[in-house]
Formats: sequence, C-alpha cells, structure tokens
Amino acid sequence: MATNPDEAYRNGRVVLDVTMSSDKVTRIDEMNGHQGDNGRIVKFVMVGQHGRPFNMENKTLDLVGVDSAGKTKISGNTMTMINPSLGTLDFTIPGAFYQRVGDYDRAYFRIKDNNDQVISTINVMFSVIQGVGYMTQGDSQIYDGNVENNMARIEQKVANFTKELYSMLDGTNNAAKIARDVASSVLSAINNNQVATKSGNNVFTGQNTFEQPISGNGLKPAYDYINNAINAAKASLADDESGKQYDFKAWGVNGCRAHDDVKCTLIKFNKYVGYCKLEGTFDFPPMKPYEGMEVINVDKAAMNGGIYAFPRLTAQNENNVLMFDYNTGDSGQIWMHHQSNSYDATKPDSEYIQIGWFCSWR
Repeated sequence: MATNPDEAYRNGRVVLDVTMSSDKVTRIDEMNGHQGDNGRIVKFVMVGQHGRPFNMENKTLDLVGVDSAGKTKISGNTMTMINPSLGTLDFTIPGAFYQRVGDYDRAYFRIKDNNDQVISTINVMFSVIQGVGYMTQGDSQIYDGNVENNMARIEQKVANFTKELYSMLDGTNNAAKIARDVASSVLSAINNNQVATKSGNNVFTGQNTFEQPISGNGLKPAYDYINNAINAAKASLADDESGKQYDFKAWGVNGCRAHDDVKCTLIKFNKYVGYCKLEGTFDFPPMKPYEGMEVINVDKAAMNGGIYAFPRLTAQNENNVLMFDYNTGDSGQIWMHHQSNSYDATKPDSEYIQIGWFCSWR
C-alpha cells in the first residue's frame, strides 16, 4: 500500500475521506495510544467527493484491525454522532485495541448503511506505545464489540420476556389464590352452619324467598371456578417448545460448496427464544483478504427473529481467521471474509466452521 503520512484536519477534526482508494492508507497519530489505554476518543469529519461533507445519517462506523500479535479487533459501532449532515462525529476506540505494543499495519474503518451493509472502507495506520507502569492482563485477545453489543440486547430481550412471564404468572397465581379463598370461605360458612346443606338440619332465621324450585349442587360453580383457575396456572407455566430441536437445510452459493457433514440445527429454549447453530465443512471460493462475499444460505425459518443474530469469529488453519455476518436477520444469507492473508487467495479454501445465532419470536 502507498502511505500518506500526514492526516488532514478540518476545524480541529481529523478528515476521513470515504473516496480514498483501497491501495492507500493514512497514518492517524490521534489514534496512537499507550498500552492499556481504554476509551480513547478521536474527533473525525467524514468527507466525500470534492472534499464535501459526507452525510452520515442512518449510517454507522466501526474500526477493524489486526494488531502486532496478529489478533483481530472489531470495535462495533462506538461513534457518537455530532452532526450527521456535516459528517462530524466522535469515535471511541475500545481498550482491546491497545493490548499489544506495536503498529497496526492492517486497519480500516467501515461505513455501513441501515441494512448493515458495508458501503465504504478507509485504510488507516496507528501505533500502540509501551505504557509506563502498565500491568499486563495477559496476551492480546480477539475482540468483537458487535458480539458484546448484540449479546447485551439479547440479554435485555430475555430479561424483558422473563419480567412479562413473571407478571403473567403473578396475575394467574392471584386468580388462583382468590379462587382458593372463595372456596375456603364457602366451606367455612358450611361448617359454621351459615349455609344450608342438603343432608344437614337447616334453620332459616331470616326472610327467604325462592322464586324457582331449588335443585342441583350449589357448590358446583365454586368448584368450577377453582378448577379453571388452577388449569390456567398450569397452562401459563407449560411451554411445549422447550428443548425441541429442528433441522434445516444449509447450502453454498457463489462457488461455495457444502460437504455432507453440514448441519443447521435450531434449539428452542422456549416458544420465545432459541439458538441456531451451523457446523460442518465448506469449500470457500478464492477470495481476497477482507473481501466480503455471500457464501452460505440457510432456510429462512432458521433465522426467525434473527435481528438478534451476532457475527462469530472462527479461527482455522493456524492464523487464518474467518469473519461471518448476516445480510439481514431473517434473510437466510450468510456472508464471510478472511481476517488475515495467511492463505493462498487464488485457491479454494476448505474449512470446518462452527457458528451460531440467537432467534426470538414475539
């Protein structure tokens, strides 16, 4: 890559040019940080054709890079929008990017639209400097902020569902308690001779008027009410989807070939939440490093509610790291790109993968 060592500024902000060609990279000193830094904020302004402001409305920005230890880092959308129409934003770099001292010679920003599709990439360089008194927390680790963000949304979804379920059960339990109290009151009244019984000696001390003949079991409505309340409580606790598994088809597209060992299985936690896993061997077509391509399709039903699906990094063949993501949450379309160049990009790449995503049903 040809290197432009001097980043440009505009009104005190670093310029990110979305039209910059893919064979150029800009070193951005403002992104440099000491080992152990966390939450470094860099002020950017996005520009497009002829240096005009690039409108960032309904768009996201994330940072992807490979550190000096060869570990892939993905920030997730950590930007704070200042003015979308002017392309001004503040970008927060997660601490995982500053775990290993050395240069990021392969890093780039990705701009995505509201369908989570990459519309532009901007190559950058920056460095991690040895920090004084930095206490190491172990080796540099693969990091994907998208996974953490989506997992947080999934956990919130499950928490909300659990809250609703408890609320529903609480209402059902209250109804059952009321029914039991009514039955207890009726039985207590009978035992205290406050209610007339068929086989008992009944004394009517008040003024009583019977418009129609009295017949049948007078307690039957009370028993029916109790049984209905108990059955409702049982029904609310039961979930016939829990633990069920469903098998779906998965196949390769655009030159990708699926082997016979490929399996796509949906496991239902209950009728609201499930997890789908895809595993098996695929022959991926020749692809350039960091080049995204749709390679796998699964039955759409396997991604139901897949808005909560999250990307997964799978490391195979030493340092060859594969990144998988989804076109839309319920499309059944799975994309992949290599997060390294430690493979022969001119030949098909046979990989055994294990990826998965959460599904939800409202």
